[in-house]
Amino acid sequence: MTRRKILISGGGIAGLTTALCLAKSGNRVNVFERAPTLEPLGAGIQISPNAFHVLRILGLNHELLSAGNVPEAIVMMNAVKGTKLATIPLGFHIQDKYDAPYIVIHRADLQNILFKACEENPDISISFGAEITDAAVHKNGVTALIQSSGKVEEKVGDLLIGADGVHSRVRNDILGLEPAIYSGKTAWRALVPAKHVKTQTPLNNTVVWLGPKAHAVTYPVRDAKFLNVIAVTQEAETSNTNEISKAELNKKFSHWDHEFTNLLNCDAEWSGWPLYETTSINTMATNTVALIGDAAHAMLPFAAQGAAQAIEDSHVLSQCLAKTGDTETALKQFEQIRLPRIKRIAKTARSNGQIYHLSGIAAAVRNIGLNKVSGKRLLQRQDWIYRWHP
Repeated sequence: MTRRKILISGGGIAGLTTALCLAKSGNRVNVFERAPTLEPLGAGIQISPNAFHVLRILGLNHELLSAGNVPEAIVMMNAVKGTKLATIPLGFHIQDKYDAPYIVIHRADLQNILFKACEENPDISISFGAEITDAAVHKNGVTALIQSSGKVEEKVGDLLIGADGVHSRVRNDILGLEPAIYSGKTAWRALVPAKHVKTQTPLNNTVVWLGPKAHAVTYPVRDAKFLNVIAVTQEAETSNTNEISKAELNKKFSHWDHEFTNLLNCDAEWSGWPLYETTSINTMATNTVALIGDAAHAMLPFAAQGAAQAIEDSHVLSQCLAKTGDTETALKQFEQIRLPRIKRIAKTARSNGQIYHLSGIAAAVRNIGLNKVSGKRLLQRQDWIYRWHP
């Protein structure tokens, strides 16, 4: 096994998971995160069985189950009429089927679990307030320029990994690839205290509300003390989406059933997140530079696989590097393994978004179809995603 020195740009979920996978394979890892501290950004995320397998290999399964929630089902709702369309079983059913749970967890809680595991690993160092701004590939690997506290220094490694998100500097500036583009959709997010939620819909489920040109997803986080709410609308991109008033939000969903709109008036702060996607997913590695997660394949969240695919990337990359002494060959193998699956999942997410946002007769036909198909058959459509195993 070749012991490499690896530089990672980005200390989010993708970067920290990759650091743990690579260190477990015997490498020395330096993570550079431009934020000054570990920032608890974002809201909830869903970890399906395929991703949970990787985190269990890293020894984090107990922490995840303690910090996360295990929904009993995904409930599909008609957002306008407030009627149930379908129930897809999760809970014990998915545990038995895939030998791993389907959990929902606050992004910051998952990031903290990963960060603590990295801190305890002597082969991982994390530098905050430090950003990789440029890099040069050479016969000895790669030399990266690190900007920190107004100073620039050089770091040499065997390879560089861009885990720096949707607006990846490694992708856009260092590799010169096409940037992710705005999808025309914005996700409005909030954490609603469960004690303020007045609803007939059980809080221990993931609930998907389907409406014309919009949809929403809710699920419990932090020991079900909060309800994570994500409402997606079709929007022209604006510069002032960071915050939105309840009056503006209510206007967007005024035609929806009160069972959902009641959530908009609970005591919570709402913020908007424009959704970006990589329309051309053809490159995940060049020479001794690799991309993972959103930096490689920013995808719409409508298959709930964004974080999961970053976690899969981390494991596959570490395994390819462990099996092959030549770094460039290992990265080519990594790309060849990951691209077909990533492309198919991104296509599925895009298609789901179109189906979720149907209106008129098309929506009525969709709803009739959901009513007629059993929840287990609907789950089977996701089988090719969930059955992936390290």
